[in-house]
Amino acid sequence: MVFLLGLLLPAIGQAGLKDVKPCLSTHLREAIKINEQRAPVYERLSQGQSRAISEMLIKAEKKVLWVAPLADAWAAPYQRAGIPILCADFIDMSHTPAFRAVNPDGKDSLQHFHPAQAREISERLRELFKAKDYNGIVRYADEQVQELNRVPRYNCMVRHVLESIRRMAGLAPIHDRKAREKLHISSLLLSRTVLKSHINLLKESSEIDALAAPLQAEALPIICQDVPHIPWP
Repeated sequence: MVFLLGLLLPAIGQAGLKDVKPCLSTHLREAIKINEQRAPVYERLSQGQSRAISEMLIKAEKKVLWVAPLADAWAAPYQRAGIPILCADFIDMSHTPAFRAVNPDGKDSLQHFHPAQAREISERLRELFKAKDYNGIVRYADEQVQELNRVPRYNCMVRHVLESIRRMAGLAPIHDRKAREKLHISSLLLSRTVLKSHINLLKESSEIDALAAPLQAEALPIICQDVPHIPWP
């Protein structure tokens, strides 16, 4: 990574950071802001039961935010060349659903909650990642998203991360093709670094979903309405 940044630093200097956007950092800061604003509301509605969920979610976002500026600096020369890496990969938090105190579908039996098989999903995604099979990652992630969509009130964090993985994997070869044409250098290492970090988030995401499930069964749509839907690229 150090070698690659050495090659890109001249391009960063010529472009000027004012001409690029810190898209990952901005995305995370906006997500943290939304969750910090909603946390006390959820806490009141749940008589304090949601506190651990909100704290775990915000802590995870802040942990990623700590390294986001490096990724944004890495993306800068690509963006200056017209390659929207890290910007097209994430969906603006303005698309987050409006807050609702109650799920309009009402309460549900917690017996309908079946935790996503995060370990097995992660292992398969790592196999495809190692093989650099980006289309395979897209297809597999989408299969898992569709399976989780069968019971949409649960596993919302895992589904969100899988949607993000699906989008990033689909965009990775597109960004790379443009980078090779315009800058004569690959962008895959950046895409793969961020993609791998998301695969590694699945276990923690499943833990958040498990904590949230009892409240979601009681019709509190925590997590599910706090992340935007991430479409195919």
